[in-house]
Amino acid sequence: MKAEAKCYGDINVNKVEGIVLSFCKHILIQLHRWLTLILLPLFAVLIISGGLLAFEPIIKQWTSGPAASEPVAAETLVQFLQQVDPRGQSRHLELEADDRVAVEFSRQGERERFAFDLASDEQIEQRFTGAEFFRTVRSLHKDLWLNLDRVVEITSYALLLVIIVGPLLAWPRLRHTLIGWHTVAGWIAFPVVLMVTLTGVLLALNIATPDLSAIDRDEQRVSLTQAIERTAAHTQLEGVYSAERRQRTAVIVSGVDAQGEAHYLVTQQEVIRLTSYPGLVTELHEGTWAGGWSGALNLLATLVLLMLMATGLLSWARRWQQSRQRSGDADAEILVAYASQTGTAARLATATAETLRQAGLGVLHTSLAGVQAAELNAFHRVLLIVSTTGDGQVPDQARNLLKHLSGQQLTDCRFSLLALGDSSYTQFCAGGLTVRDALIAAGAHEQHPVIKADGDPNPAWQQWLTAVAEDLNIDTGTVTAPPGDVAVTLTLAHRQQLNDPDDADTNEVWSLEFTSAEPLTFRPGDLLLVSPGAGEPGRPYSIGSSARIDPQRILLTVALTQRHNAAGEVLPGKASGLLCRQLAVGDQLSATLRPHPDFNPPTDPQQPMILVAAGCGIAPFIGFIAEQAAGERSGPVWLVFGNRKRAGDFFYGESLQGWQQQGHLTRLDTAFSRDPDDGTYVQDRLLQADQHLLDWLIKQDGVLYACGRVHTVGAGVRSALSSLLIKHQGLSTEAAAQRLQEWEAHGTLRLDLID
Repeated sequence: MKAEAKCYGDINVNKVEGIVLSFCKHILIQLHRWLTLILLPLFAVLIISGGLLAFEPIIKQWTSGPAASEPVAAETLVQFLQQVDPRGQSRHLELEADDRVAVEFSRQGERERFAFDLASDEQIEQRFTGAEFFRTVRSLHKDLWLNLDRVVEITSYALLLVIIVGPLLAWPRLRHTLIGWHTVAGWIAFPVVLMVTLTGVLLALNIATPDLSAIDRDEQRVSLTQAIERTAAHTQLEGVYSAERRQRTAVIVSGVDAQGEAHYLVTQQEVIRLTSYPGLVTELHEGTWAGGWSGALNLLATLVLLMLMATGLLSWARRWQQSRQRSGDADAEILVAYASQTGTAARLATATAETLRQAGLGVLHTSLAGVQAAELNAFHRVLLIVSTTGDGQVPDQARNLLKHLSGQQLTDCRFSLLALGDSSYTQFCAGGLTVRDALIAAGAHEQHPVIKADGDPNPAWQQWLTAVAEDLNIDTGTVTAPPGDVAVTLTLAHRQQLNDPDDADTNEVWSLEFTSAEPLTFRPGDLLLVSPGAGEPGRPYSIGSSARIDPQRILLTVALTQRHNAAGEVLPGKASGLLCRQLAVGDQLSATLRPHPDFNPPTDPQQPMILVAAGCGIAPFIGFIAEQAAGERSGPVWLVFGNRKRAGDFFYGESLQGWQQQGHLTRLDTAFSRDPDDGTYVQDRLLQADQHLLDWLIKQDGVLYACGRVHTVGAGVRSALSSLLIKHQGLSTEAAAQRLQEWEAHGTLRLDLID
């Protein structure tokens, strides 16, 4: 029996707790991020200067001899200092083995360190200390050279808070991504980083540190010689190990008395026995508790902090750049936006934006998914390239804009539109015309009549661009259309049925392998347009292979569709029937190769990919994972695949499971809606993945690809992501929808959907 959440009235306690925890985490994320960004320069100064100071104990151990095992009588050291330091210029004295004494002097603002023979008072060697350098760095570390010790103190509190909050935001999961290394390094180095930062705060608060309040920095200075004499005269001091000046006027004398190890604070007024010196907190923070080794540990902490700061900043910068939704110039006066189904409109929009920029105009270039209806009035001109999908519908990228055009007052919007289509379809260019009519209904002004592209879009695009240039009074020069469709001749080499032919509850689906006599250029996700007959428009099929692996092999995954003829008879679809039934192995096929860069694998080979597919939506993703297996990519890959039955239509199941076992496929989730022990869909698997899915998208800068039908996969993916953003990011329904729109615009969410 499943445990039930407690309910009081209409309130689900578990749900409320989840909302509260999500809200708290959201607050912590914002606190962590904005404290770091706002105080970044101060954090950098504090961390870098602390790292430089970590070299001091390392250099000291490297240049010094072994410490003395026994103290020396005060009288002996007094006589020694009277000989080597008659003017009282020494700042630090420390006994070493073999009757050596290391003495640091301050002469005319310069600091020097020498080793002497205690018995003969003779100078043995001069030692490098970098004292002047470390004194300058220490001043920067403590008060920024401007006596701003209070600012440094507050910065230390903020840095400690950032370090403590960091591990609360994510569990360490090793992923070969920027944010993955950031998280793992933060967890591994957390103890030493926390130690250095926490001890700095304790020092600022004078907690667990020696009480040096008796030091008056305005009274007369006491020399090391005087300090040792006074300590011997007023205490039971039996021997001395070291003496060092503190805060200009006082001296700390360390040695042994009747009670054991002793440290005395000596001023002109009094001699005070300290309970401890310099104290564990000070030694931990300064890296002196184990000599050079502890200094090296502090240096490591500094390097880790710098790495965390750099990777965190780079990760934030990448998200910030993506959150801008689109690419373009500041104060852009021209908007170039597209709604593309197979990549043609996107390709032409990119060429349009580049041409206008070369003419000296400021251009903002984006898909219509990244456009808010209300902002259309802000541009001098709005240039739109819109294709048509299905039976005259607009591409998915334009649908959100259409929903929000109603009620807008776009009287200041002046637009020009290029509609892409194929006149062999009944609803020729209907997608572009739908957008045009909606804009006009909202009050927008059409600068010149819409231009329709029939089939090959390049001539119409050049005609449209010429009209745009005349309207803007610019000279674009000779413009060459961007490379696009390529005619190819292929030979069917192999065909295999993927579903169980004996299970009537599965759809007929085939895997087809074609070969080309010539090497071709293509990537997984590009399209092969197959025309079923003369004058018939080509039907696009996603390519599931890669020219990087084999430039002469193209893999398609094709579902046999059905249609009704004039007599009402059920017949196979024209293009799918040709591919699945009519074409024999060895037959040739004339087709068109079309780039679809918006649905290719990411250009960054380490960027994580989440692939969501239902049924034949798996078609391009076989090529994505094949590239991974061939070593073309190294980032993690997560596939969510859904269909009706595991036993009947788990397409490429053996290959997928093999890739997972070999480590090429990081995670594989399946959903089989008609299996009695499953009954789920891909969107259910996304919801069950919960925060882990958002971690891949947000913290690891992943990309989610979804391929399938608009009203199943498309709607399901959007709904699941929206629910997770509301639950874990604390967003409202409207804000979650806006976030998805932003993700679509900048490529975090890439959808290849059909009606």
